[in-house]
Amino acid sequence: MRRTAEESEVKSVKSGQTEMTPTDCTKSGNSPFCDSVILTERSVFMGTLLQDIRYGLRMLVKTPTFTIVAVLTLALGVGATTAMFSIVNAVLLRSLPFPDPDRGLRNVRFSKPEMDDLRTRAGVFEDLTPIFEGSENLTGAKQPERLEAVNASFSYFSMLGVTPQIGRLFGPQDFVPGFASAAVISDGLWRRAYGADPNVVGRTLLLDTDPYTIIGVLPRGFRHPGPTVSGDVDVFGAGGFSGDPFPPPIRGNRVLGSGIGRLKPGLTLAQAQARLTAMAAQLRHDFPTDYPPQAQWTIEIQPLQDTLVGKVRPMLLVLLGAVILIVFIVSLNIANLLLARASGRQQEMAVRLALGASRGRMLRQMLTESMLLSLIGGAAGIATAVGPLRFLLRVVPANIPRLNEVRIDWVVLAFALLISILTGLVFGLAPALHSAKVALFSAIREGGRGSGYSTKTGRLRDVLIVSELAFAVILMVGAGLLLRTLRDLLQENPGFNPTEVVTANTWLGVPNDPKTDPYRGIPGKATFDRELLRRMKAMPGVELAAITSSLPTTNSNPNAVGGLEIEGLAIEDRPVDRIAVFLVRPPLIVSCCGA
Repeated sequence: MRRTAEESEVKSVKSGQTEMTPTDCTKSGNSPFCDSVILTERSVFMGTLLQDIRYGLRMLVKTPTFTIVAVLTLALGVGATTAMFSIVNAVLLRSLPFPDPDRGLRNVRFSKPEMDDLRTRAGVFEDLTPIFEGSENLTGAKQPERLEAVNASFSYFSMLGVTPQIGRLFGPQDFVPGFASAAVISDGLWRRAYGADPNVVGRTLLLDTDPYTIIGVLPRGFRHPGPTVSGDVDVFGAGGFSGDPFPPPIRGNRVLGSGIGRLKPGLTLAQAQARLTAMAAQLRHDFPTDYPPQAQWTIEIQPLQDTLVGKVRPMLLVLLGAVILIVFIVSLNIANLLLARASGRQQEMAVRLALGASRGRMLRQMLTESMLLSLIGGAAGIATAVGPLRFLLRVVPANIPRLNEVRIDWVVLAFALLISILTGLVFGLAPALHSAKVALFSAIREGGRGSGYSTKTGRLRDVLIVSELAFAVILMVGAGLLLRTLRDLLQENPGFNPTEVVTANTWLGVPNDPKTDPYRGIPGKATFDRELLRRMKAMPGVELAAITSSLPTTNSNPNAVGGLEIEGLAIEDRPVDRIAVFLVRPPLIVSCCGA
């Protein structure tokens, strides 16, 4: 018969005729015997805890099949949850990597005069910079490349608290009415196109044939806080937005796509919005021609964090909820295994009770085993979370912001530890309570007959199985709906036959000075298109070739928009907020697509 180590309880310490208990020591606090009582009590607790840990480890080693299955199951649940939480933490929870990120705001589409009003009349912004986003062709490096570029005012980097790793950033000395000739490049472009050359400062960068001088390289990990056309911004320029190539600064010409500002200290978002609403009403009154009543023009600002992640927040939270549900299913599954294991250990528990073990000590012993199992499984889950994380980063949409900041940091590790502890409590509590409440004589009698399964155990296992199936059904229904949506997308008829159809995008450079544009006007572009078609048709294996301004089912030319005017409708009744998208598609494009 196995000997069971039992705890020694400190009941009292006597001094002469006076009996001091731990409770008396807590109340008095000045007895010379209190230190020894408390120290002895703590020593007993630590000793019994170490005994429980050693005994729990021996029991896990004694049943390797159970331990391996449980650890692998826990690793699956904790690893998937940790990987998903690392994305949620980077995108939704982590503050923007700028000074005072709560004061960062964004508004959209305004003209140069409106930007000046926001700076001087609103009394809201400590600093404000317009953002002019676009794509440009890079030449003069190792190979041509299409880059994302941003032009902003000269205070852009100082407002965001950015310092360069090489060279300098924009300053007042770079100011010009149009575009400055200085450029700051990203760490990625510096490594990709210039081989991380430390002497890159001073070299010439050609964007759409316009020369720019590289004055600095941004630190690794910096990302422009805003949406772009297709990827991270690699080139940053600056300008005054009031000279060539910008049109005359009139109020109705809103060429500036958005702006980033910083609130004045002590000003709340509600107070700032109220001031901007009042200013917009005053501008509508002062310039009724530029702001007709039917346009209902106003100024709205949003926290920078919300503008970046607002659209993806529900999707990420749903995915996080799904993986947490997986952890619940894992917990129920492990609880079922532990309950079956505890049923087979009823005779052992009865013998420990017979030898004098308290039910509280037995409960603590069983919970210790569950916590050890959960911590081992959690450690395995954290170790394997890198794989699921890499998979998620491949399959999630590329337009989700801040994906380059996803990593397993101390916050993610703390979350994984919390999940592991909660999982251990969830799946270990029911089996522990069941084992601690074992009936002494009936357990010995049933154990003697070789039975380890009682009526109460059966009911508890049935509850766990039903709960596990319920959670699994919820996940299966959600997965089925997602698969049906994917099937519908794959089977959707686009209206043409894409088999053996190859597409490519071509961008012609747009220099800042239109006079230097070799493809200026329709004749220049038509000449290029005809030569491009001639060369494509001459390629081996090409049956048909055509050129279009936008590929089917896409809007690959977002600049092909214009105002909408309805014939016979008065100017004041025209929908000023409506635009029309125009496409150039020759008849041959229909044949190429097999439509």
